[in-house]
Amino acid sequence: MAELGTCACTGCENEVTSDNAALSEGQAFCCTGCAAGHPEGLPCVHPDCPCTELNRPPSGELTREGF
Repeated sequence: MAELGTCACTGCENEVTSDNAALSEGQAFCCTGCAAGHPEGLPCVHPDCPCTELNRPPSGELTREGF
């Protein structure tokens, strides 16, 4: 398991490893929720992580494709 640093999602402080990495637009995220931009409130897999609310897109706004 290789460490890839901190999740690229704004407000997420979780570490990304080769085991849990979700890659999008050349960045490493800790889960698919973060990688997709939290569409429709798709949560971070880490309980109580503030990034889900910080990054929720406004209604009708497009999120990252591929997730």
